[in-house]
Amino acid sequence: MSESQRTVLLVFSGIFGLTIGSFLNVCIFRLPRNCMSIVKPRSRCPKCLTWIAWYDNLPVISWLLLGGKCRHCKHPISIRYTLVELLTGALFLYAGYRALYLWPHGLLRSEEFSLVLFDPLAGAQFVIEAWFVSALIVSTFIDFEFRILPDEITLSGVVLGLVASAIFPFLHAGDLVRSAIREPHLASAAASAVGALAGGGAIYLVGVLGKLVFRKEAMGFGDVKYMAMIGAVLGWRGVLLTFVLACIAGSVIGIGKYLAVRRMGYVPFGPFLSGGALTMLFWSPWVDRALAAYMAFVQHLTDRLLR
Repeated sequence: MSESQRTVLLVFSGIFGLTIGSFLNVCIFRLPRNCMSIVKPRSRCPKCLTWIAWYDNLPVISWLLLGGKCRHCKHPISIRYTLVELLTGALFLYAGYRALYLWPHGLLRSEEFSLVLFDPLAGAQFVIEAWFVSALIVSTFIDFEFRILPDEITLSGVVLGLVASAIFPFLHAGDLVRSAIREPHLASAAASAVGALAGGGAIYLVGVLGKLVFRKEAMGFGDVKYMAMIGAVLGWRGVLLTFVLACIAGSVIGIGKYLAVRRMGYVPFGPFLSGGALTMLFWSPWVDRALAAYMAFVQHLTDRLLR
């Protein structure tokens, strides 16, 4: 595969993400409202109920050309729709970059045709990461607005994570469970199941303890199912570090909010879990290095204090 071909695929991954982002907007609007199917009917203006033509529904472009307003009634269209499309496009673009340039097994060489081919496993990695990113985006924006994490995403995500892990063992190649089971597909499925149990179980335990201490619900059951989905994809270590990152980010934002407005209020935890999961999906080596540096600092500090 030539460099120009890879560039074309990379650009396509970003454009594909923008298109999927438009569909995710439909999911974000319709899933929590249970008002209609996410497939049909087609989109319409929420104010005048006029059906939106295809040329007014192009990702990002149509919103800019229309000045952020409905063509018919001039009702403002939230910039959130464009932000979701841009976010999805950017993350798909990065997932495409990882598959094209960072895939550990490299490209395949065809002996029959003397050509360098794209490794289909890298394509599988892109599809899985694209689906997972989409699930995180939909869940995040729904939780922001409605304070729920839809079962259509979380429960189906657990199943898809288990199935994908069983089909593609590379998803959990470094998991400790792999050392106990020789058959790679079965080992990967087991690692995914352990991750789902670890994720859901950990946050369920936190919820139970929080309810005992604070006398009110600390974690909703939607968070439990959401963490089970994340664990099915990232494994037990990835989901536990996701939880740690989410707690750190949530604490910083919560303290900042309290200092700014002098009251805490409700802060949805789902978006922080999404941020932690996204970090572990794309940048887990950086997290590992930061964790190693932190542990080395603590060890050094402890040695100094004991001298």
